[in-house]
Amino acid sequence: VGNQTTINVSLNPSTIAMGEVVVTSLGVKKEKKRISYAAQNVNTDDLAQARELNIANSMAGKVAGLDLTKSNAGVGSASRIVLRGNRSIYGNNQPLIIVDGVPVNNSPNSSPTTENGGVQTGDGISNLNPDDIESITVLKGANAAALYGSRANNGAIIITTKKGRAQKGIGVDFSSNFTVEKPMLLYDFQQEYGQGSGGGYDKKSEFEWGPKLDGRMVEHWSPNPNWDGPATYPFVAHPDNLKDFFVTGTNWANTLGINTGNEKSQMYFSYTNTVSHGIVPNNRLNRNNFNLRFTSKLTKKLSADAKITYFNQNLYNIVHTGDDFANPMRALYRQPTNISLEAAKDFEYFDDSGNRLQHYWNPHSNGGENVYWIINRTGRKDVRDRVIGMASLKYEFMPGLSLMIRSSFDKVYDKYRYWYYNDTYTIADHGDYGLWRNDRLQMNNDFLLNYNHVFGDNTFSLDVSFGGNMLYLTSDGSSFTVNRYLLKPNLFVISNASNLSKGEWGSTKKVNSLYGMATLGFKNFLFLDITGRNDWSSTLPPENWSYFYPSFGLTWVISDMVQNMPSFLPFAKLRASYAEVGNDTSPYMLDLTYSFGAGGNLGYAHKGSTLPAQDLKPEKTKSIEIGGDVAFWANRLGFDFTWYKTNTYNQLIRVPLPYPSGFAAKFINAGNIQNKGIEMTLRGKPVDGQFKWQIAFNYAMNNSLVVELTEDLDEYTIRGRSWMTTFKVKEGSEYGDVYTKGFLRDDEGNVLVNETTGLPMVSNGQTVPMGNYNPDWFGGITNNFSFKGFDLNILIDIRMGGNIFSFTDANLCSDGFSARTLEGRDGFVVEGVIPTYDADGNIVSTRPNDIEITSEAYWQAFGGRNTPTGELFKYDASFVRLREIVLGYNFKLKNTSLIKNLHLALVGRNLGFLYNAAGILDPNLSVGTSNVQGMEGFGLPTTRTFGFDMKLSF
Repeated sequence: VGNQTTINVSLNPSTIAMGEVVVTSLGVKKEKKRISYAAQNVNTDDLAQARELNIANSMAGKVAGLDLTKSNAGVGSASRIVLRGNRSIYGNNQPLIIVDGVPVNNSPNSSPTTENGGVQTGDGISNLNPDDIESITVLKGANAAALYGSRANNGAIIITTKKGRAQKGIGVDFSSNFTVEKPMLLYDFQQEYGQGSGGGYDKKSEFEWGPKLDGRMVEHWSPNPNWDGPATYPFVAHPDNLKDFFVTGTNWANTLGINTGNEKSQMYFSYTNTVSHGIVPNNRLNRNNFNLRFTSKLTKKLSADAKITYFNQNLYNIVHTGDDFANPMRALYRQPTNISLEAAKDFEYFDDSGNRLQHYWNPHSNGGENVYWIINRTGRKDVRDRVIGMASLKYEFMPGLSLMIRSSFDKVYDKYRYWYYNDTYTIADHGDYGLWRNDRLQMNNDFLLNYNHVFGDNTFSLDVSFGGNMLYLTSDGSSFTVNRYLLKPNLFVISNASNLSKGEWGSTKKVNSLYGMATLGFKNFLFLDITGRNDWSSTLPPENWSYFYPSFGLTWVISDMVQNMPSFLPFAKLRASYAEVGNDTSPYMLDLTYSFGAGGNLGYAHKGSTLPAQDLKPEKTKSIEIGGDVAFWANRLGFDFTWYKTNTYNQLIRVPLPYPSGFAAKFINAGNIQNKGIEMTLRGKPVDGQFKWQIAFNYAMNNSLVVELTEDLDEYTIRGRSWMTTFKVKEGSEYGDVYTKGFLRDDEGNVLVNETTGLPMVSNGQTVPMGNYNPDWFGGITNNFSFKGFDLNILIDIRMGGNIFSFTDANLCSDGFSARTLEGRDGFVVEGVIPTYDADGNIVSTRPNDIEITSEAYWQAFGGRNTPTGELFKYDASFVRLREIVLGYNFKLKNTSLIKNLHLALVGRNLGFLYNAAGILDPNLSVGTSNVQGMEGFGLPTTRTFGFDMKLSF
């Protein structure tokens, strides 16, 4: 230029607002401002830093309307996710999991569970590696997920994994995350009275109604006839028994990621190894994730995307939950405080015949075990191998017109083996051994033809797609158990069975679908969305197996229409939508099924217990959603609001039949469950300079109402437990109502007392409505701070309202372990009235109760494991907790060309309660992940985790 051969140019940075992009149905990316329904992105950086084995747990408190409950089975346990309330009475209420546009298996119970709590071995989302995730979008309702059909009746979680990127050479990323885990909240035990009943010492007792722990010498509890230890020992408390039992849990995850590619082809490979040890000895997990993805522009018009993921997990000794006699927590919590943990570690001995016997103070107890016998002489190993594959081709015929075809599969191989040594009381006096496997395959073949074009001078835009899907689901499994009797003691092989039990099962399901969607835009501020989908399901009768459902949505971006918006209001949007979604059922509900078993000369065929339902209709949800989104002062303040109402009709439920019918139950269509609620997100940037502070508050409130069932049925029991609670849906009541035993009262609310025993009177059965397990509202507060290279993220998780019932508390009060039992040990009078009745059983008068009773009589009458009075063990489930803290620093490495980036962070999860109404327990933990919630039973204590995260880029 002129005489100059060197020109120095300096570019000044300019900040512009980029429209947020969300991944919607079928993996299609759209600007968030254009969509007519609620969708929320999740920051994936936090998932990998404040890491959990199950990434679902990391979303708690971050998404408005996402309610998450953890099952307390230790390392490897599953979690329950619900978006916008429970819709289905009998079926699944959890959202569909989509990975790279393809639905994956999401079976919460991948191994058998028991009525007493059983075990959980993880669901579909728990297997994913957070380091491989590029983005997560939560589609909260039927309006957002209508194109996924019946499987997305409860919303969908859309996960996009990483791809390779064009670059010079090979890029390498390495991350290492190490955390330790400690119990945070322990039950409140009494330490004043020891083993025995009625104030007297009994070395075999499983109660703590004995004498005071005053240091006296008492007879040793050992049942070993050859016991060579001291004959007596000091009768003192060991208050640290519970705390000292638990070990420090650890979780160490290391990920290696490799990127390479050019403008035409890219490749991404990652390997993650995760080793985790729980707070219960011998509960551990080893997981390996391999992921390979290849993307390529094969020609100018043809592109390809292929991925394969292999996952292997070995899980040892997942913790049984609830009243399962193999639950170590049940044994630990019921160990008398006068027996030290060190003494209990001597958990076995051999008799004169060489038989291995359990060293327990009450031999052959019905439900009692030495905790160290449980963790050393009962065991389980779960193995999961999983392969997910996907391949797609996309051809662009001309600008704006393309065709994508895709095929995918998700194959899960689950198997486990368990073993119980001889002398495991009640559940395996003669030992037990079993093998179980379950294989599941999901295949999806789909196509999508898309056309988009802008007409005129950006006056109209059209984005239209037509596609189809073929879904194939199959499962098969088998089990072999020795039926609780080993021929040779403690030889754990199937051939050592006295009476071998065998079982096999399998199912196949197919759903074919056609769907279409269109978005018509006007001047880039008004958008009309229309979708339609038709499914043909093999699980419904021919006259009903085809069902169609549409959706309509309208989006009005006011700020793009009005040319002279006020400077303080740069963005404003209104949206409304209506959608219908269908839902089918499980295979083989339409025909009578038979099972085959041994017997006679040629065996026996056993008729199924469920009457075939040949007139089943598809379950259908109708949903209305209205919302808006505004931003103020250059996006320094923003507000997002949604109101929704859904009604789910033709519920598929299983109802009992009278015994003479020859069937135990039948399936029918019934019911209308209505969910209505609001979701709000308030976001702001109070400080935006060199020091930055961003804050977001999300809030959700949902009400689930049972509008109707059928003409012949006005209430339905979801599941009745012999423990403490029954869960019913009843016309005019809320879904999630809990019924239990309660005190009888007079018209003025006074507790009625029996004039003979001095004890309160209670209902005959679990018939008294005693609250609801759903929260009144829940939400979270996220704070993000940054200064130079430092970043600090703090998450507060909030849940208000709802109830939880503690089966642990019911047992420990009855047995005298709870601190609640201290009051009244020497006698007290129940506050209440003694009634006088007339000949018809009506109360004619009352007088104040003056009959003295003891704490032992009171709690043994109303606690225990056999239908305790739940009113006494009901707790408010409200809490505010410090869910997450991440403090990191991004190092600027100027003197090395090898390391491009280094980020170190201190991380913490579930660090403490700011408020916990329940006090003695974590109300966010549950026995399992089924529709029956609000029950806690001998679960692991909630834990806090803290550690570090390191990320290196080369």
